Amino acid sequence: MKRILCFAIAFLSATISFAQTGLEIVNRMNERISSLKDKGLSVNVDIKVPVVGLVTTRTWVLGDKRRLDVNMKGHDIITFNDGKTNWVYMSESNSLIITNDTIAAKFAQGQNSKGSMDVDMFGDIAGGYDVTIKSENLVKWELLCKKKKSNDDDDSPKKITLEVRKDSYDPISMSTKMMGITMTMSNFKFSVTEKDVTFNEADFPGVNITDQRK
Repeated sequence: MKRILCFAIAFLSATISFAQTGLEIVNRMNERISSLKDKGLSVNVDIKVPVVGLVTTRTWVLGDKRRLDVNMKGHDIITFNDGKTNWVYMSESNSLIITNDTIAAKFAQGQNSKGSMDVDMFGDIAGGYDVTIKSENLVKWELLCKKKKSNDDDDSPKKITLEVRKDSYDPISMSTKMMGITMTMSNFKFSVTEKDVTFNEADFPGVNITDQRK
């Protein structure tokens, strides 16, 4: 009986010694993401917009190359960008528009990255939010991130819910709501190939191509 009691106390002590705060978990997650930065990132982003409905996206980033797949009301828009050229495919018309990577294209790319593309997308959480552990189980932590009063970024949501795997510190999901729009990021993968982010005309048979490059 004494041995069992001693073992239980030792186990409890070890568990307490390994206990982490929400901020420590976020920092470990950011370290993990930084170590995988060169491998690229892909992630799902589901956006619920009033009146419009659900917009689902999948994005891939590898170096300067990016791909964004958007599905809205049954129609697909697929965009490739390599920093010099922009390809936009629309399934409804089976058409493809090719343009130089103009200021407009760069702006669109920046807007995409803001929502789902940057590998360091969680970097602002550690400095701009108070992070607490909302719940946990054997697999994951659920973290509640509340915007600090000192955070004067108007584009930052007031609350973010973040799920992190315990075995790897990989993010599982991130969700937030702002101005009636709900966004959930999930299915994070830190392994992107050149094929994932490179436009290939053979993948779009019969497509009508408009080349607007000069």
